[in-house]
Order: sequence, then structure tokens, then C-alpha cells
Amino acid sequence: MKLQLRLFISVLLLNSILVTVAQDTLNPAKITGIMVDEQGSPVVLLNDTLFKIRVSNGAFTARERADAISKRLLDVVKEEYYYPDSLKSMIVDQDYYILYRQKILMSIRLNDTLGTGMTQAEITQRVLDLLGKHLADKSVKFNFTSTLKNIAYSAVVVLLLILIIWFLNWIFRKVFNYFEAHKDRFFKSFKINEYEFLTAEREYRVAIGLLRFLKIALIILLFFVALPVIFSIFPTTEGITRKVIGMVWSPVRDILMAVVNYLPKLVTIIIVYLIFKYLIRFIRYLSREVETKALVLPGFHPDWAKSTYNIIRVLLYAFMFVIIFPYLPGSDSPIFKGVSVFFGLLLSLGSTSLIGNAMAGLVITYMRPYKVGDRIKIDDVTGDVVEKTLMITRIRTIKNEEVTIPNSKILSGYTVNYTIATQEQGLIIHTSVTIGYDAPWRTVHELLILSAQKTEGVIGEPKPFVLQTSLDDFYVSYQINAYIKQSNGIAKIMSDLHQNIQDEFNKAGVEIMSPAYEAQRDGSAVTIPKDLGREDGKTVGR
Repeated sequence: MKLQLRLFISVLLLNSILVTVAQDTLNPAKITGIMVDEQGSPVVLLNDTLFKIRVSNGAFTARERADAISKRLLDVVKEEYYYPDSLKSMIVDQDYYILYRQKILMSIRLNDTLGTGMTQAEITQRVLDLLGKHLADKSVKFNFTSTLKNIAYSAVVVLLLILIIWFLNWIFRKVFNYFEAHKDRFFKSFKINEYEFLTAEREYRVAIGLLRFLKIALIILLFFVALPVIFSIFPTTEGITRKVIGMVWSPVRDILMAVVNYLPKLVTIIIVYLIFKYLIRFIRYLSREVETKALVLPGFHPDWAKSTYNIIRVLLYAFMFVIIFPYLPGSDSPIFKGVSVFFGLLLSLGSTSLIGNAMAGLVITYMRPYKVGDRIKIDDVTGDVVEKTLMITRIRTIKNEEVTIPNSKILSGYTVNYTIATQEQGLIIHTSVTIGYDAPWRTVHELLILSAQKTEGVIGEPKPFVLQTSLDDFYVSYQINAYIKQSNGIAKIMSDLHQNIQDEFNKAGVEIMSPAYEAQRDGSAVTIPKDLGREDGKTVGR
């Protein structure tokens, strides 16, 4: 009897222990990692509570799960159309999932059944039925109501946009009228030294143009701000908002990022440019000092200074470009390289004569055959040098014609410089007359020298002299030579010399027999001058 009682008590104790273990196992609060909200967190859709979440899931609390499910359901309601057949359930590793159009709305795990007395399948089916009813009803209600609201919001935005544009136009119209009324006070002519760069009227037009451009830019900016706002109001066009904003912002962002990334290279380019700029300025200063003879360099002529400066400047700029080229934006791109090769090819094909003229200009510069202001003769062109560059020489003729001659042609021909001789002993001008054999040559010499001495521009020392260049059949050729110091007045001096020769020979009764003289002789007279053997001793023509 005692043995049976002990066995019965043992069985009761064992049963009590098993029941306690079972209860502890089924108690959610005793399960490791699970938090239970006894009140439950509601899943709300458009102010209606559909159900509550009481159990946490991993790191997410019941409240966080409920809020996430509410947001997903609201996204479904916001869609333009609701598709009932797209609301489905799915089982993965003993977990149930409710999906809409392949997107997970919520999950139902074993922990969610605690305290409900239902299985996962039963809970899933009840949630499906509940969501199917509420999503369909609320989608229709939400779309209709929200569409009306969206239309009203869009109308407000459009009305606000119209008001802002009207206000901008009103402001700018006032500004235009104000500037028009006070034009004389605000706008003055802009001068650089004596050059009137901008008149008052031009300044006014520029200012009005800039204001109009600013007004148009502001209106365009308002449209770019208003359009995304209007598109974002309607759910179906919300994606367009992102596209419009991206369309505007993406290039702006890319440009800003490119500018920011390019700043180090830009600083390098600026530093290199400034170094070469002030180096060229220093060389220009030295060239001016040499040109004005303030700085004398042995063996370096002052008229070389400007040309040498131009050559050094071109070489320095070319060297600067070689240094800067790798830092230019896109210099390593195939397109940039292709364009560079193309322009290089064009330059090499079209610059044969260009390079020839440039090389001839260099040779002429350092040969120093002439300088600006000299009276020269190139082939059949005679005039004063008014411009001398690396490529061409410009001459103004005595008829005030301006002739441009390529340097390559000058180098391949001959050049006569009249000015160089005038700076030394003097330039010799000459002209010829033909006088008959009956006129004494000494008399002709005296008359020619006297004519030269009376000519303005002919210098006294060295004295004029006469050369007898030929003894022809009917006359003797006499050449008068005279020194002058004014190379720019050769034409006038020669004209005056010819007039004086005519006057003096007419006074002396000596006939100028140019180009030829013919006379009939009866044999009673000879051609020997009277003062050279005639008995009467009379002078010819006296």
C-alpha cells in the first residue's frame, strides 16, 4: 500500500513538472529574443485600424513592424489601379508571406500565433481576406479624393505661378520705365582715353538687354521649380518629377564637379601664364630700352629690338602652350587629339608661303637693308617704308599709293635704299642732256653746275660735277651729278633741277638737242666753236 502511494505521488510530481515546462515553452515572454506588446501596435490604413501586431521580429519591435506594414499598404492604395488578383500568399521555410504584385507586404511567423489560438495558415487567410476588402475600397476612395485634392493643389500652384510671373513683369516694367525716364542720370558715355567705347544710348540698350535676359531667366527658373511640384502632386506623374529634376540637376552637378576637380589644374595654368606674362613684359621693357638707345648692347642694332622682341614673344608663347596643353580639359581625349592633328595638318599644308615669308622676314630684319621711314626701291616700286613686319613690307609710293610686298619676294629680288646714302656723304642724283658739238663743253659744264647749285635741296659740299657720258653722231651727252640729303624729296628736287637747266641754257642761248638734232650744211660753215679758233673770237650763241 505504501509502495503504491509513493508511486502515485511520484507520478503527480512528474506530471506537474511536465505541465510547468510546457507552459514555460508556450509563454512568449519566456522565449529568448521575443518581445511581446500586450496592448498591440495597430496597422492603420487611412485612419482605420485593420489589426494589431503584438510580437517583435528580430531587431524590429512590434511598433516598427506595424508602421512598416501601414506604409506598404498606403503605397498600394496610392497606386492608380488596384489589382485584386495580385494579392497573394507564399510559404518560405515555414514562414508565411503576403505579397502584392511581387512585393512583400508583411510576414507571419510562428511567433505571431502565440496567444491567438490560430495557426499561421489561418492567420494568413484572415489577413488576406481583410486586406482584400479594405485595399479595394480604400483605393477607390483614396484615388477619387486625392485626385480632386491634387487638381486643387495643381490649380493653386499654377495660379501662384501666374501671379509671380505677373508680379515679375510688373516690377521689370517699372524698372524699364524708371530707367527710360532717368536715362541721362544713370547712363554716361564710357571712354578709354579719347576713344568713346560706349555711348550713353548703347549703355542704355545694353542695360535693358541684360534686364530682359534676367527676367526671362527668372521665368524659366520658376517653370523649372513649378513643373516638378505639379508633377509630384499626382502619384502617376511623380516619376516625371525625378526625371525633370535629374534632367536639370545632373548637368549642373556634373559641371560643378568638373569645375571643382579641375581647380588644381586651373591654378597651375594661371601660375604658368602669370610667369610667362611678366617675363614677356620684362623682355618688352628691355627691347624698348634698346630701341630708344637707353641700353646699348655691343653688336646689337637698336632697330633689331622690336623684331627680336616679337620673335622671342612668339617662342615664349609657344613654349607656354606646350607646358599648359596637358592641363587643358579634355586634352587626353581622342576627340581633342584628332582635332589637334587635323589643325596641325591644315597648318602644315597651308603654311608653305607663310613660313617662307616669315623666314625671309627674319633674314631681312637682321640684314637691315632698310627700316621704317626709309625711301627705297624694290623692283619697279619706289616709296617710303611705312610698315615692316615678319611677313610683309608696306610701302607708300610718291603718288601716295600703298603697296604691300611679301618679304619672300623682297629677299629674292634687289632693293635700293636711298636714305642710307643721305645719312653719310649724301645721295647723288643725276640727269642727262645732249648738246651739239658747236657748244663749248666748258660752257655746258658751267651751265649745268649753276643749274644744280640753284636747285633747292642740293647741298654745296660736295660740289656738283658733270660727266660727259658719250660722243654721239649729232650731239654730246652730258650728265649732271649733285648731292642731296633729302631722300624723300627726290622727285621734287629732280623736277626743280630740270627747270633750272632749261632756264640757264635758254638764258645762255645754248640749244638742248635732245633727242636728236638735224641741220642742213652748205659747206661754208664749220662746227668748231668760235672761241676755239675762229678769227672773230665770238662765242656761240652770244
